[in-house]
Amino acid sequence: MHVALFTDFHPATLGGIQTSVHAQRRGLERLGHRVTVFTAPTPESTEPDADLVVLSALGGVVVNGFAMVLPTPANNRAIDAAFAERGPIDVVHTQTTYGVAIAGLRAARRHGLPVVHTVHSRDDVFIANTSPVPYLSALTMRALHGRFVSHRGHMPRNDESRAARHAWRTMVAQAQAADRVIVPTEHFAQRILAHGLTRPIRVISNGIDDELLDAAQTSVPESGPVRTGPLRILWCARLSGEKRLLEAIEAVRLVENCEFDIYGTGELWERARAAIDAGGLSGRVRLRGAVSQAECLAAMATHDVLLFPSSGFDTQGMALLEAVAMGLPVVYCDPDLAETVPEGGGVCTRNPSVAAIADALRELADDPEQLVPMRKILADHADSARQSRLTEAIAAIYTDLVGGAKQTMPQPVPNVPTAPGRLPLLGHSVVALRDGLKFVTSLAEIGPIVRIYLGPRPAYVLTTPDLIRAVGFGEAGDFHREELRDAIQEVIRGASNVLSGKPHELRRRMIAPALRQRRLTEYAVVAADLANAWSASLAPDRPLNLVDEAHRLVLDTISATLFTAEFGADAKREVQQNIPWLLGQVIQRAALPPPVRRLRVVANRRFTAKSRRLRAEIGAVVTEYRRADRDFHDVLSALVRHSDPETGTRLSDEEIIDELLLMLAAGVGSTASILGWVWHEIMRNPDIAAELRRELDDFVGEGPITHDHVAELPYLRLVILETLRFWGPWVSTHTADGPVTLGGTTLPDGAMVVFSPYMIHHNPHYYPSPETFDPDRWFPGRVEEIDKKAILPFGVGSRHCPGNNFALMTITLATAALFARWQPVADPGYQVKPSNRDFVAAPSRLPVVLQTLR
Repeated sequence: MHVALFTDFHPATLGGIQTSVHAQRRGLERLGHRVTVFTAPTPESTEPDADLVVLSALGGVVVNGFAMVLPTPANNRAIDAAFAERGPIDVVHTQTTYGVAIAGLRAARRHGLPVVHTVHSRDDVFIANTSPVPYLSALTMRALHGRFVSHRGHMPRNDESRAARHAWRTMVAQAQAADRVIVPTEHFAQRILAHGLTRPIRVISNGIDDELLDAAQTSVPESGPVRTGPLRILWCARLSGEKRLLEAIEAVRLVENCEFDIYGTGELWERARAAIDAGGLSGRVRLRGAVSQAECLAAMATHDVLLFPSSGFDTQGMALLEAVAMGLPVVYCDPDLAETVPEGGGVCTRNPSVAAIADALRELADDPEQLVPMRKILADHADSARQSRLTEAIAAIYTDLVGGAKQTMPQPVPNVPTAPGRLPLLGHSVVALRDGLKFVTSLAEIGPIVRIYLGPRPAYVLTTPDLIRAVGFGEAGDFHREELRDAIQEVIRGASNVLSGKPHELRRRMIAPALRQRRLTEYAVVAADLANAWSASLAPDRPLNLVDEAHRLVLDTISATLFTAEFGADAKREVQQNIPWLLGQVIQRAALPPPVRRLRVVANRRFTAKSRRLRAEIGAVVTEYRRADRDFHDVLSALVRHSDPETGTRLSDEEIIDELLLMLAAGVGSTASILGWVWHEIMRNPDIAAELRRELDDFVGEGPITHDHVAELPYLRLVILETLRFWGPWVSTHTADGPVTLGGTTLPDGAMVVFSPYMIHHNPHYYPSPETFDPDRWFPGRVEEIDKKAILPFGVGSRHCPGNNFALMTITLATAALFARWQPVADPGYQVKPSNRDFVAAPSRLPVVLQTLR
């Protein structure tokens, strides 16, 4: 492919974006792609570059040391001429938010080319720290940007200044105009989504050029005795306010046993020199000036620690990646940057203050032995930022956009058998959609890993519990769920089900308090009252579809336990009106390839409009809960009030909205489906129904269902466990984030990995007589025969469903309320069939007539 990169920072200048763009360019060229870079002029450019096109700048206008370019007619003509002379161009990739990137975006639209946009930095923080009048600067930038790029659309309210809001408007508008968006870290992805971005977004780290890194790592000293003498501190960054250089110098002044080498240049040079002189630090603090990336890496091999004190600005920080690659421990102030620094590979100060920075440095200077384990940890991550590991992910985005997926489809992995029944172009999609349950169960006998084709794309089905656990517990490698995120991001932008790595771990910790036992007991009181009222409202001797009733009751139960305060009433109505339709659309969108999904113009517009309205309604409730600042004994109260004890992090409004919607979707989908199957299995097994009736007579009698019955109905629990086995999730998908190894077989980066709890649960190797619905298999004395690794209804490892106990509670109380009062008689002329349109197969219909018991 021929890629046109547009950046406002000339590659000859110094900075993290320049370094990242250079590495991307070299990485793409090594894969055989052609790259042309369009950029702003700079006096630092002295070497000719045949693949560099320099645009015209506004004479005499310099912003933060960089020439200012506008998408003028002259620049537009220059770009069009370059496209004609060097073309054809396949894809445009913009790397900044300013004039050159705007010109690239407009050129792409003129030529009908797809656009990828990488958001590298936070302009809101940059403006706040570098402009004497941040509000005026942000407003001017937004007004100028808005002349060329549409700023229409709603942007959610966040806790930020008016200047920051204007800056975010500009950043989001540039990203929203692209076809795909790349950001370097998960925490930054969450932040930009919280500001209203609805375009497909992918997290791909910045990288370091392989050749440069190979040369630099030869100078990394082997671990040996701890070095003596002063602590050698290194700075490798722009000398700019948002980087907090002056604070770093002041912190070093407070620590006597250290030296500080400052590599870089910028507008703070003179103020830094003055601070050094005023503090009498000329013997310990040295301004080294601008250096190349190679020189910066070499310096990292001779220092003890990198100081990186920026807070709230850097989305990742190239210097952090370089330090990790060179085994140099890091002292940093921003907890979000822990996503880049491996755990134990550095020190995050207790807060961003000068005193906190000084304390962290002093502790290392007094006890340099602490650096030894840090270096050992970093050594295990030395290759994590190699550009070669990241370029293929970027190229895959290009390929998807230009419609060349078939040509660059990952090659089949050798020695993995392919399932029979593959059709040209369609692969196994037809048979999977026609009878997914039968299809997945047939794969177990083929091998431990079986290749299927979803259209032209290969996917790898795992058929043993051990391989599934290797994915769930991270033993096989890293996985992500960005494809699912792309499909649902209008309604659920960054919930725990699509996060990966450390952000996923943190989010799980953040939502856990809402689902602890004390809270579940409170929810059970609400659920029991609703179940009793629902059961009492049913009419005897009339046709009734219990599938509809299951969905209605589960939706009522979940919405009632999410927000109980009076000001949540409107949100509940919005949920009940829109969640079922949105969930159906989510399932369809997840199943469709992106090019096909984009063709559904009317459905997509309706989906976006309903998603925005629902998120806005729930967002208003979140705002009221924060204002009330009290515990309403519901899920939202727990999410709003919780602070992570390890990091001090609190969930933002947008993150809370995501998690509430995820809980609703899981309930309306999976929980309601399992509830329907529980009722179906009881009705079609008279012996089971009779035993359940005896238990309900003994423990419930004529009284109402109460929350205590959750733990007092042991036989019902066995029925539910067997239903979860018999009708458990039939499909779960993950995408390899880098090469992964399963049972000695290595799958490539981007490989789709599929597993089916339903398949495992119906394999006679793990469950005797698997096609027999037998609650007694869970009795003590028999349950010991089941391999615990083969019990998978709620997933395994880091993806284990956090709401499993909530689901069991809901299903138990609803079932008890129905069968304690009624005897449902199934329509003998109707055959119930499973529908595999969701991750859990749902009963098609359950037509019954209710007969009164009491």
